[in-house]
Amino acid sequence: MKLHERLAALESSPVPSWVFDLDFFRQRWANKPALELWRAKTAEELYARDYSDMSESTRVRMRGYIEGFRVGRTAEEEWTLYPKGEPQTMKLFMTGVPLDDGRTGVLIQAFVKEKAPSPDLVRSIEALRHTSVMVTLLDTAGEIVLQNPAALRAFGADAPFRARFREEMVVEALFSVTQAGEVFSLEAAVLTEAGERWHVIEARTLPDPATGKTVILVHHTDETARRGAEHRAAEEGRLAEELRGTLALVERQKQEILALSAPVLEVSSRTIALPIIGALDSTRAAELEGKILGAVAARGADCVILDLTGADALTAETAEQVARLGHAIRLLGARPIATGITSSLARTLVHANVDLGGILLLRSLRDGIEAARRKRT
Repeated sequence: MKLHERLAALESSPVPSWVFDLDFFRQRWANKPALELWRAKTAEELYARDYSDMSESTRVRMRGYIEGFRVGRTAEEEWTLYPKGEPQTMKLFMTGVPLDDGRTGVLIQAFVKEKAPSPDLVRSIEALRHTSVMVTLLDTAGEIVLQNPAALRAFGADAPFRARFREEMVVEALFSVTQAGEVFSLEAAVLTEAGERWHVIEARTLPDPATGKTVILVHHTDETARRGAEHRAAEEGRLAEELRGTLALVERQKQEILALSAPVLEVSSRTIALPIIGALDSTRAAELEGKILGAVAARGADCVILDLTGADALTAETAEQVARLGHAIRLLGARPIATGITSSLARTLVHANVDLGGILLLRSLRDGIEAARRKRT
């Protein structure tokens, strides 16, 4: 039996009645009062309308109804509909009905209220339906009386309130605090359809406007993103602090290595030697310059031996740094002597075209010490 045949008894009903197909966002059947309510000239015009621009919260509500219809439930609720874009508040009675292809549609019967509720009330209801804040109303036994679409979307239509929490003590604390007349507030992990999330939960008691009994109003706000950002910021701060500590350690080790790789040796009362080990770039040359000049001034040296025996393969840049050190030593009135000059190093110095005038170049440290001794005698 086709849908229109099964609903033939409603054709003559004065109550606007229609069938909505949520999968395709179309009306599949409507009686004459429904056509008038929706301001459609013909049934075909109504059936051709596309309702896919409905909000996500409305879709969630409708899907929740359909799940209930499949197990024999019905729904009764006030809605604000928008025939031809004009708002109209009405009482809707909804139940499931099999469509011609076996899917479940929604049979809706509407009772237009003679006296419309105040605009503020209508706006409040719509705001509750569309807000991202998850709102739940509980009775004192913890059973869900009502939840808005955001809560339905987050926790599902059939999940009990207690199933939202991994720890039972959270639920017990919520009931204990609210039943004492206080406001409960906590940030906690909750179990949602999308997995574990972090919510700020606030709850308080109030009288149910429908029954007068005490109910508990609970609302959740999702703070997962904020909490994640705070955690990342804290982690980045910790890593930055570790990096600063590591850099400080590296700098200390660098200074220790520099001291070990370039110790100032007192050869005699007026002669000091500086063995240069490893690479000699501009940064290290500047550090050595300060070290040498300080030693010359402190010890009154008149001869400084720069021993390059342990230095890395010298380049044109290295030759320039040796010349710079020699020049600085001469400015303090001391004589610079460079030792450890091999044949390959000599060729590098020649090709570098660096002015090494004033620096005595010798083959070995022994030769340098002997030259310094002869200078004093």
